[in-house]
Amino acid sequence: MDSQEILVEFVANGDRADGGAIKSISTTKIKESIQRLASLVQQLATDSPPSHANGLTLDEVEISIKLTDAGEAILLGDGPSHGAMTLRFRRPSQAVAIAPPPSPSLTSSTGVDYNKLQSLLSSGKWQEANQETWNVMCQAARKKVGSVLTAEEVKQISCDDLQIIDDLWRSHSQGRYGFSAQNQIYMSSILG
Repeated sequence: MDSQEILVEFVANGDRADGGAIKSISTTKIKESIQRLASLVQQLATDSPPSHANGLTLDEVEISIKLTDAGEAILLGDGPSHGAMTLRFRRPSQAVAIAPPPSPSLTSSTGVDYNKLQSLLSSGKWQEANQETWNVMCQAARKKVGSVLTAEEVKQISCDDLQIIDDLWRSHSQGRYGFSAQNQIYMSSILG
């Protein structure tokens, strides 16, 4: 005998009591038939540009088949809602380099230059950066550098300027300092 054979019990309508038949089928024939199905699945996986465009790769395939009495493996399915094939995709396991967020513009829409503040913060010169923050806030409020600012004058500083200051402080202090960090502390103290 050139190939191995297996015994398969064929059951009509899933009921063994209703006269199933046992037949001998060549494993070579079954293997060839399953390989044709696997080839089809592989072709579907490689011809599927949407999955590759999203960075997905075929990970697992589950197919439901039935064997005919001639040893042919055919896809099993009962319409559009219960298909015979399930393809599972995954994202590649390799580390994906994530680009850092773009650095904020160092000149605001009001013309205030924040390069000196960024330099002081990146050097960890916190006290000098604190004084420079006050200076740029005065400039943003269109007041003389070093002036005392009233609450009304602070309210007139553009959101763009305040956002740049907050972003610089948060990014250089790992989120410990900045207006938003101070606001969180304030809110937690009054809300308990």
